[in-house]
Amino acid sequence: MARKPSNQPLKDFLSKHEAQPNEYEDVETLNLERDILHNVTILDHGTFDGKFGPAVALTYVNEEGTYKAYLGGFEVTHFNKFMADKETPLNVNLARVQQESASNEGRSYNRLVIETV
Repeated sequence: MARKPSNQPLKDFLSKHEAQPNEYEDVETLNLERDILHNVTILDHGTFDGKFGPAVALTYVNEEGTYKAYLGGFEVTHFNKFMADKETPLNVNLARVQQESASNEGRSYNRLVIETV
């Protein structure tokens, strides 16, 4: 019968990294309210597959502190298009609004309006 390889290298590796302090700041989630103009500094962002499709997680700072927020739906497309050639940190004005659909009467979608300050 073949011997099972030792887990000691894995244990050593993990114990070395557990001893290091956490590099990540615990940031409160505070989603950006709709129909309000927000002036924020985007510190970091990333796209991921959320429960209902692609989503963006972003970390931002405003006069109240540092927070994280999530965008979904068409807001992901609007955000990624805007950020395509930009680097963080980035000062922006943004608003999350409902937009009437031009192709489906009586329907609306979430829109992200964003500009560099």
